[in-house]
Amino acid sequence: MAPSSIFKPEGSIVAGLAVVGLVWADYSLHMGSTANVHASSANHPVLEASRLKAGYTAAILVAGVALIARDPNILILGGAAIIVMEISMRHAIMSNPETGQIVPPQASAYLAAVPA
Repeated sequence: MAPSSIFKPEGSIVAGLAVVGLVWADYSLHMGSTANVHASSANHPVLEASRLKAGYTAAILVAGVALIARDPNILILGGAAIIVMEISMRHAIMSNPETGQIVPPQASAYLAAVPA
């Protein structure tokens, strides 16, 4: 027998949307507004660390509420909110505030090949 949700169908959607709000609040508390992140220098290491921390805490929050409520709708809506916030914040972190261009992070994968 599969575990049943503690919510009725209409309550399940409301709880899912509440978790979406919690994910947004988690990212806002860890990183600030997207406008502030856009205004900072591209690929700043502090913003990258904050993004990782916000992502992990949001995932734990969504999983915890979904397990307590035994409701897959919370997991689906919360997971979608995490994906949207990750894309939004990664774009804001990688964009140059002066030109608006995306600047790839300085990593070995992006270095030009040097002939030996």
